[in-house]
Parts: sequence; structure tokens; C-alpha cells
Amino acid sequence: MPDISRMPNLEARAFAGNRFAEALLTYPCPQRILMVTDGSLDFGTGFFGLSEFVSIVAAAGHTIATAHRSGAGPTTIAGAFTFDASVNTAQYDQLWLFGFSSAALQPAEQARVAQFMKDGGGVFATGDHGSLGSGMGSFIPRVRAMRNWAGIPMSSPQRLDTVIDPGSDNVKQFNDQANAIAQRIYPVFFSNGGPDSAASSWNVHPVLRHPSGAVDWMPDHAHESECLAPATGPGTFAGVEEWPEPVGGGPRIAAQVVSVSISGGRFIESGAPTPTGTKPPVLPRSFGGISAYDGDAARVGRIVCDATWHHFVNINLNGSGAGSDSLGQPFEGLYSGGSPTPEYQKIQRYYLNTVRWLAPRGRRRCWPFIKLALARFDPEMLEFELPHPHPCPWDPLVELGLVAEQALTRQWGPGSVPELVAELADTAELPASWQALLTPLQGGRKETTAPSMLPLAHLRHAMLGAVVNQIAETLPADAEKLAGMMKDHERLATETVRKGLHEALPTIAAHMERELKRLEVLQRAIAEFKV
Repeated sequence: MPDISRMPNLEARAFAGNRFAEALLTYPCPQRILMVTDGSLDFGTGFFGLSEFVSIVAAAGHTIATAHRSGAGPTTIAGAFTFDASVNTAQYDQLWLFGFSSAALQPAEQARVAQFMKDGGGVFATGDHGSLGSGMGSFIPRVRAMRNWAGIPMSSPQRLDTVIDPGSDNVKQFNDQANAIAQRIYPVFFSNGGPDSAASSWNVHPVLRHPSGAVDWMPDHAHESECLAPATGPGTFAGVEEWPEPVGGGPRIAAQVVSVSISGGRFIESGAPTPTGTKPPVLPRSFGGISAYDGDAARVGRIVCDATWHHFVNINLNGSGAGSDSLGQPFEGLYSGGSPTPEYQKIQRYYLNTVRWLAPRGRRRCWPFIKLALARFDPEMLEFELPHPHPCPWDPLVELGLVAEQALTRQWGPGSVPELVAELADTAELPASWQALLTPLQGGRKETTAPSMLPLAHLRHAMLGAVVNQIAETLPADAEKLAGMMKDHERLATETVRKGLHEALPTIAAHMERELKRLEVLQRAIAEFKV
């Protein structure tokens, strides 16, 4: 068994000391990711290198291929990279595009990426100020409108400057982006349809979930770009429908801004040894820091865009190439005493959340199972005498689900249950009517969606409880045996979830029928009152 306390995997460290978690996180549902960059960016250890970010994602168990459009190394794919027939969902689950160059993708490359997205592949894309990154980002469907690829300047008061606080030398200098002071961001809270006055009605986007409530920090930079929530409409781009309608009809799915950043700051000085002016103060304002598009309902891939690749490169993360401040203190990035700062640990959660959220349909079935298995081996859950015999009655199912939700909230942050249950329903291949009922609102559109009279919260708890109960029956309470079973985690996840839900469906259906009859009685009483 690996020593989980020494593993660089952020999620593994969070469960250090739990021998069952060690076994479950040995095989963490890997994604196959192709990362592509160009221009002055690369995957090396220099200041514009992505080596630290790649190491964080790889340590979480994901398989990463790296490529450079000009052939600059180090990469796992040699030579000048082009998006050809090898870029497909049989080989990769996700594309991560870190753009520097404005050299446009060729039409055949645009069509290849567009087809990858149409086939369900996830895409992450970012650049920097001005037109940096526009060569890839502005030639891809939906991505081209979800971020500003040309309009944000580098030096004028209209730039977007998030290096608000100077370092210990009290000199606001460009390389303060490489000190341990991160920028505070403001996640957008979306309604899940509940009453406005209830905290449980509001959740941040899944890429920003965190046990503390939300990821609310990001590396800072003196000239970022902005992310957008563009209007949708009919039309094609690169050979595909750009904003497809959901399968079965309905309004076109829109992208959302999921976090807001603040631009504000005084005159930037060059730093040691003699400060001189380099950039004027900025006009303080807010702007979109991250945008996201959930293409599930239209059966196309998900998308995340970020305001700048400075949220990922070494100079911001570990201070590589930044030198020292005016007091001679070296810039060390988001580290303190050699350890990641608490803010940086949150930022790493954003990285891993994004990888998981971008997973294509059918390639993310393992992770909800892992989460519920971790909940099953939570100390509070272990006090239950599980499994309950089948068919398990309604009340014990709901009780198990409530305890599972509490464990999920402690471990991953609030608000994850609706999405997780929707994934379970998809894995179990429940009828489309069930999946439509259980799918959470997109973007908090509750003003256009009539509230359900059905007890959806209890229904979700019962479904969680059913899967946890099946996990208790399937997985041994022996860490070594559990580790052996997890070698076949993809099959194990699918079969366990399907069996748990299908065996509980009669109990759930009977309860829902009783609730519907109560609603009928209420309806008759209301009718009599009107008379």
C-alpha cells in the first residue's frame, strides 16, 4: 500500500490516516488529457513553464500528453503539433489549451477540435491580455465567445490588474505576482430552486467546490483578460452547430460566468534596485474570471475558460524566474516555508475539480462512486450496521442518504448532491423521465422553472442511501482486500451503482406513489375550498 501522507495528491492528503481512503484513492478515475501550448509557453520548469501545474494534475492519477504547436520542448508528443485525426474521444477525454500565439488554427484543425467537442470531449482554454492565445481560442466553437481574446490592454488604466497588494517591501512591482499573496476571487452562487432565504438553496459551480464552502483565491497578475457569458443563437462554426439545443428540445444552453475577479491597484514600479514607473494605476472594476458551459443536455462536451494562463504557470505558482524583491527576499510563489499556502491548496482544488467536471459523459461514472465509497467509510457512517437487507425500507434509505450528504459536505464542500445523484441516475441508466426530474437547474433559472411538488430532496437522499447500502454490501471492510478490488474500479463502479438503485426502485416508487396520493387529496381539498 502507498504511504498516502507522502503522496502529492491533494485529495489523498486530505484523507491521510484513513486506511480505506488510501485504498479507494489508489485508482482515482483517471482522465486522458491532451495539453497543448504555443509561443513562449512550454511545459518546462522556467517562468512561463507549466511543469508544476502538470505535476499536480498527474499526481491525482490522470494521464497527460503534452504538445507544442511550434515543437518547443519538453513534450511527450515530439515536433510541431497540429490538431489532426489523432485528436479524438477514443484517445483523449479532454483538451487543455494554453494559448500564447495569435497564429490561427487551420480550417482542418478547427474542424477537428469542433468534432472532438461535438463528440463529448471536454475543453479548457485560456490565454492572457490582448490577443495572446487568440490563435487557438478565438477559432473554436463557443470558446471563442466565452472569453475576450483581443480587447484587454497590457499597460493602460483599462488593463485588468489583480496584483492589488504589494509584498513585504511595500513596493507594488510587477513580480508581486510571484509572491505568496494571492488574489481574492468571488465565486458566483447559483440557485438550485429552493427558497432564497435558505443557505442550502445556493451553490457555487462544481469547479469551485471546496470543503470550506468555495475556492475563493487565484494567482494574481498585472494584466489579465476576462471571461464572458455570451448570448446564444442559431448558427454554425467550424462545421458544427455552435449553440446546440438540448436533446428533446428546450432553450439553447448558455455559458455562465462562475467567478468574478477585481481589478484595482496603484502605480506599478519596476522594483529593485531603483523603482521606476512602468504601469499606471487602473480603473477599479470587476470582471469575469472563469466561465463554464455544460453541454450535457445537448450531448456535447463541457467547456471551461480562464482569464489568464498566469493562474497556471510556474512564475506565479513557485516563483520561477521572478528573482527577488527590493529587500532582496526571493519570490517563491504561493509557498511559505517550503509548503503550499492555504490559498494555493484551494487553487489546486480548482485544478482537480475542473479536470473532473470536464470529463465526458460515460467517463465520469467512477468518481461519484468513489465519493460515496469514501462517505461509506467515513467514521460516522461506520457506526451504522450495514448493509441493510434488501429491499431496504424508505426511512433507513433516507437516513443513510442524510449521513452520506453530511460526509460529502465535509469532504468536498456543500452543494454537490444534486449533480452527484444525476450522475448516479445516468450510470444506472434510469428512464429519461427520472433523469429529467433529478437533473439540477442550470444556472439557477428558477424563475422559468416551476418548483416541483415532489419531495426531491428526500428522493435524492434515498438514492444516495441505496448506493451507499450497496457499497457496504459490495466492498469489504478490509483495506487490503478493498485495494485489490479497486483495480477493476470502472466496472465495479458501474455495477454497484446500477444494482443499488435498481434494487431500491420499488421502495422509492412506492413512496412516491403515496406522496402523489397525498397531493391528490390536497388538490381535492383546495378545489372544495374554492367552491
